[in-house]
Amino acid sequence: MTIDYLVADPSGNTTILVLTPVPKEEHSALAAKLLALPGIEAEQVGYVTREAGKPLRVDMMGGEFCGNASRSAAAWALACDGGTQGVYDVSCSGCDTVLPAKVAQKGDGLYEAFIEMPYPEDVSGVLVDAGDVPARFFRVDLPGITHFVHFVPDLEGIDKEKYWHILADYVDGEDFPAYGLILCDTKEQTMIPAVYVRDTDTLYWENSCGSGSAAVAAALACTTHKNVACYMKQPGGTLAIAAKVGEQGELQQIFIGGPVKLSQVRKATI
Repeated sequence: MTIDYLVADPSGNTTILVLTPVPKEEHSALAAKLLALPGIEAEQVGYVTREAGKPLRVDMMGGEFCGNASRSAAAWALACDGGTQGVYDVSCSGCDTVLPAKVAQKGDGLYEAFIEMPYPEDVSGVLVDAGDVPARFFRVDLPGITHFVHFVPDLEGIDKEKYWHILADYVDGEDFPAYGLILCDTKEQTMIPAVYVRDTDTLYWENSCGSGSAAVAAALACTTHKNVACYMKQPGGTLAIAAKVGEQGELQQIFIGGPVKLSQVRKATI
């Protein structure tokens, strides 16, 4: 099979976007082969479909939801159209809501892309056994992925693997299609994200995470009952996050955005 694909870099969350139609039952196996291609070092694979009169469709390799892949697909659509800016509706696996993405061309394959994220199905505080004392996490159930956000006073020297094992033990037995750990220092506006996808059995300490960034915005907005707007630094780049709340403190909108770098379309024979 010969496929067309490109490599998108949305704030460091390197993503292979497959542009050739591929049967859904082959997504996981093909993704594993694409991720093993030399010289790419991508973290995930998404399959993009564009049909006239319909929203852009992104199917992630494990059926999970991904905000970064969704806004990258919108940037690709703008590149195809040859425009300088535009708004595209995007439908992504794991999410029943069509999401509007606003994209602007910045030149030389670089775009700025913002996307409105789906509302969490629930945001709740949970206590997780961490040995000596319980650790407080905020569970944010987004469509297609559940994130566990843990706010820490300082990320310098933090044992991220320890926290991952603590969380993995806590969720053992749960049937999540995908779940993530977000370690966040709000004072320095810095976070470290990890995502596990069940169907591909992959764990990545991601360079940036769109849904994880949305989870941080949701957790902050729901706990403070105030609007949130900031730049969140991540290992591979920075994402803008924003959340709007109503008069009763209820979540109304969540946005993420930032740069997206697109490669030229390439071919691979698998």
